[in-house]
Amino acid sequence: MSTVKGDDVLTGSVRSGAYTSAWRYINEDETLKPQTYGELVQLYGQGLRTFDIWMWAKRYIDISTKTMTVLEEGHFWDTIDLNLAVAVNAAGNNITLRSLKGGGRVGFVVHIPAQYLANTNVPQSYRISTRTYAAPNYTYTCEPLLGTEQVTTEIPVGQKIVVGGSMFAAGSQQPTGLVNDYYSHTHTTRILKETFHTEGGQNALKEWEDLAQSSYGSKLQMRNMVKTQLQLRHQINDAVLMGYPNDSAITQNNRHGEANAVLGDYGLIPSMYTDSMIQNYTGSYTEDYFDQLKFLFASQGITGGTGLFLLGQELGLSIENSGMKFVREYSGGTDLYDKLKGIGFGIKEVFKNNFKTYLTEVQEFNNPTTYAADGYNFESMGMIFPDSKVTATLNGFDASGMSVGGKKVALNHLTIGYLNYGGENRKMIVANKAGVNGMGIPASDDYDDMSLYMLVEMMTILLALNQTILVLKTD
Repeated sequence: MSTVKGDDVLTGSVRSGAYTSAWRYINEDETLKPQTYGELVQLYGQGLRTFDIWMWAKRYIDISTKTMTVLEEGHFWDTIDLNLAVAVNAAGNNITLRSLKGGGRVGFVVHIPAQYLANTNVPQSYRISTRTYAAPNYTYTCEPLLGTEQVTTEIPVGQKIVVGGSMFAAGSQQPTGLVNDYYSHTHTTRILKETFHTEGGQNALKEWEDLAQSSYGSKLQMRNMVKTQLQLRHQINDAVLMGYPNDSAITQNNRHGEANAVLGDYGLIPSMYTDSMIQNYTGSYTEDYFDQLKFLFASQGITGGTGLFLLGQELGLSIENSGMKFVREYSGGTDLYDKLKGIGFGIKEVFKNNFKTYLTEVQEFNNPTTYAADGYNFESMGMIFPDSKVTATLNGFDASGMSVGGKKVALNHLTIGYLNYGGENRKMIVANKAGVNGMGIPASDDYDDMSLYMLVEMMTILLALNQTILVLKTD
């Protein structure tokens, strides 16, 4: 099910330009007294944006660099992921494991899943006797601890083999050590701007009371200041969600004729599509999909019991309808609602498989003037974030106002950075440029008008997206 779109939806008439006499002439019947009885209608409500969620949660920091390199450290332990199948063999025989991962060591055991072995319902252990490397593969020879151990079903490519503890004889040599690899990725700031222009005298005209009582402000100037800020916030939200880097070397000249690169970086959704876990669903998003979440997070070392699920309204309605079917099936529609406090109309949380998921509908996914326009799949999309923080080293983080060298800091998977250092704060710059005017703004030229400019320079910092889930409908 989708939002009604097309001619049935009243869309805005946004266009580039200035608030001039020509603009007032076009809109005179709708705005000025006494020509008509006006009733100001806010055509589209201000819903909760992804950007708003992160700002209200204070998930933003000051930064002191336009390009930030983030270092992330891998886990201190890892599985052996097979890139060569293990063949069926006889009881008591060695097995060979081949992997691109080198975390296995001589003297340590590996646990083979019971489904591939004979006469057991629990994993069985083999001890690594040799480890060799021939780029890019590590090969491990493993001896059975029990003479009856036998691979009776081929162990396929992709199977993860758990590495256990070590087993050594008295007087033997120490094992080789382990090193942790680091991963680095670079983020770039993006400069976003917004403007409005007003001709002199327009703010002095008396408008209908409906306009004077607007939630945006009582005068044309104030209303447009607020709406300009909302427009800029909408831009920031788009950069956070759907940003892309400038890989085409696009430039723009400054005042001095010098060509500077247009700055930009990946946003959340393009990054999650390549780096996060993908949960595909068809039809309705049922309780079975919620059952999978805990297992998906556990596969990335996340053992917490809560997550934040940002979703579009089509996905939300699917969850709601599936929840009502669940209630009807298992409780007759009464007691289960009271016990779980999360199944039924207006679902805000789901507790399944000992994992609690908080649901928040992202309004920009539902707006037919933006992401819910015809032909897009945002309404059926979701993003799930575990309730955890990531420790990373940032080379331009400045929390204290002192050193701006590399600092270790615990951040959320998405953090917004604002360029703010050395006395220049670019979090939200607001500046006037005015000519001869009656509003008390100092004049810089002799035109009868004024302009207001807004600018922000921000960075979308994404960490450990492998620990997040992108939910996509595939039918």
